[in-house]
Amino acid sequence: MCCTCCSVRQQKIWVLTVGGLILALGLFLVSAWPAVSRHWIRSLLPLAPNSFIYRRWVTTPMPLYSTIYLFNWTNPEDLNTEGVKPNFEQLGPYTFSDFKVKEDLEWNQPEVTYFGKRTWHFLPEKSNGSLDDVVVAPHFPSLTAALYSRPMRRVLRKVMNFALNREGGATHMTNTAGQWLFDGYYDHLLDFVEQLHSPLLPVYSNTFGWFYERNNSKTAEGNLTVHTGRGDLSQLGDLLLWNGLNTTGYYPGECGKVNGSTGELWSPDRKWSQPTSIFLSDAARYLNLFPRENLTIDNIDVWRYESTNRTLDNGQLSPDTKCFCLENRECPRNGVLDYGPPTFDGPFYMSHPHFYLTDDLYRENTTGLRPEQSEHGMFVIMEPTLGIPLSLSGQLMISTKVVRDEAIDLFKDVAYDHYAPLFTMRIHAELDDSLTSLLKLGLNAAIIGIYTGIGLLILGMILVAVGLFVTKNHK
Repeated sequence: MCCTCCSVRQQKIWVLTVGGLILALGLFLVSAWPAVSRHWIRSLLPLAPNSFIYRRWVTTPMPLYSTIYLFNWTNPEDLNTEGVKPNFEQLGPYTFSDFKVKEDLEWNQPEVTYFGKRTWHFLPEKSNGSLDDVVVAPHFPSLTAALYSRPMRRVLRKVMNFALNREGGATHMTNTAGQWLFDGYYDHLLDFVEQLHSPLLPVYSNTFGWFYERNNSKTAEGNLTVHTGRGDLSQLGDLLLWNGLNTTGYYPGECGKVNGSTGELWSPDRKWSQPTSIFLSDAARYLNLFPRENLTIDNIDVWRYESTNRTLDNGQLSPDTKCFCLENRECPRNGVLDYGPPTFDGPFYMSHPHFYLTDDLYRENTTGLRPEQSEHGMFVIMEPTLGIPLSLSGQLMISTKVVRDEAIDLFKDVAYDHYAPLFTMRIHAELDDSLTSLLKLGLNAAIIGIYTGIGLLILGMILVAVGLFVTKNHK
């Protein structure tokens, strides 16, 4: 404003007008901005093509790592020796970068359906060991065959015993870490069963690896349909369908329903009493993590969710999880899940690493396992207002059951029935600095607006007061 260009009257009008506008803007920011900013931020949360959230969801939004530990059976020659329990040595970690991208997206608001393609790369600098490490494990194809035969008549059991003795059955097998994980290995018994083409023995390959043919595969985890949050943010990220169905087909009742989050999106405005549920497609079920404590990390108030003895429950603590126990299979004690249904009904089990949070029964006939709360639990650290995870660590162990079987020569002299650990898979991630800064901005938008409004109110009142003073004194 140029004093030589305007008359005194015009100068007074300018001062009062600008002061009034600044005063009005400050009043708006103080009174209405918190609600407006909250509505604006929430409008960014629903998933839609090219939306703010979409660009951070369609590909892995933060550095993600998969860490795998393998268990080496150090004394397989003593399987039948009384007084010598099977000993297992943990090898690793074998660390891989884990990158995921959603493909073949189909939008049908408020739903989106997609395949998740994951790519792993071995990171030797973050690993303790080589993919050439030699690892010995129980011969679980033989254990599975023995389990299949137990309900059969005696004659059929003899046939199974003959087949195992003749076609590659064994008590243990030896492969490199790389073969166990992604490369796969040829197994003579699997080759024999695959050639039978029997619906009773659903084996479709003579090559096996825990993650064989999963690297760069978009179909390994199945086809997923999630809620986009449009119209109902409380459902944001909820898994609605898996392979086009709302049931898994493995468990009855509520246990068979597709439920929980995929672990990438969570709904905002969370309640303390509300656990966070994660659906595991490999296990065809969900797991609950429960809020344990309030924390402040990097000046952000967060909740820490952890696994508890209710996370891997089979109805002993929570009656609503009883349906995970099937009538025709032995129901494990609390802390261990029957992993057989999604793995062709084999003798496989899922638990925390080293059987943490389980009954001592699972470790009593083996040596080498040492469960630790600080190392073997699962957690998610989440900002509850917007439902944004700052860090997460999910890990589970797969084991197999070795039991004496009088009808099978390979296992008729087993000294100790035991649960043999096979491998542990751990996924861990941290929110990077750029996303943390965005989260802080979103959380502080209301208070920033209020303080800005207070400053503008003060400035506006000063200008109006000056204008009134000048007008009154005719200057």
